[in-house]
Amino acid sequence: MVSIIILILILFGLIIHRYLNTFWEIGRLPYPGGFTIFSTLFIILYLINYIWLFGFLVGIAIFVLTLFQIIFSSYLWPFLLPSVINIHKNQSTILFDPPKVNLSIYAIWSFIIIVLGGLTLLNFLISDIGHLLVKIEELLDNNYKTAAILLVGSMFLGNLIRISIMNIIKRLRH
Repeated sequence: MVSIIILILILFGLIIHRYLNTFWEIGRLPYPGGFTIFSTLFIILYLINYIWLFGFLVGIAIFVLTLFQIIFSSYLWPFLLPSVINIHKNQSTILFDPPKVNLSIYAIWSFIIIVLGGLTLLNFLISDIGHLLVKIEELLDNNYKTAAILLVGSMFLGNLIRISIMNIIKRLRH
């Protein structure tokens, strides 16, 4: 159960991190030094958790997919779609009234990182390394080919849908 909570917190953290990173990139994020520290801590935590939950090789593979935002662009992008639509809708006024970061979301993200750190330590005590991978292997009956096809296919489909929706949003703006 702790492992599932950790994965959910990582997914929420990734969504919120992408939202906050948008403001950080344009220089509109308060306390950018704190954001950088928490971002680094978050990366370290999800690396540790992926290795602990899925074993070394699969954990590193998932870490790389997450770090290069392939997980976000394939599966998590719909959660930020309302803010993207809002930015595109208000494109003409964005120079005079730039969007402001939601400080509640900023605070929640910091809290998620702290809780994730605590749950990571707890998970070391109550589970073995690679225990989720073992459960997934049992579920798939050790059929790695099917798992790989499902993973690559869902990533491709998720990105295709994201690109299509972003093109629709861009066309509606013009």
